[in-house]
Amino acid sequence: MTEQQQPALPQPTSAGSARQLVLMKHGRRYIFRYAPGEEVKLLDELVCLAGDPTSELDWFDAAVLSHQMGQRFGHVFENLLKP
Repeated sequence: MTEQQQPALPQPTSAGSARQLVLMKHGRRYIFRYAPGEEVKLLDELVCLAGDPTSELDWFDAAVLSHQMGQRFGHVFENLLKP
């Protein structure tokens, strides 16, 4: 199986604060790393990739990745609300 890593954004300076989204497609692994607070930049990059006819990623892939990000936010908010 061939693995392709394609970071959408530069690595954050603090390794402990890195977050990532992973997409498996046609035997390839796409890893998008981003720093907390940079979610909008990542979403913008996903829009660009999905709209680029030369990119292997499409709108469905962008939706899956944005859903992953939304789930992560949900877990963060749940933990903040716990007593």
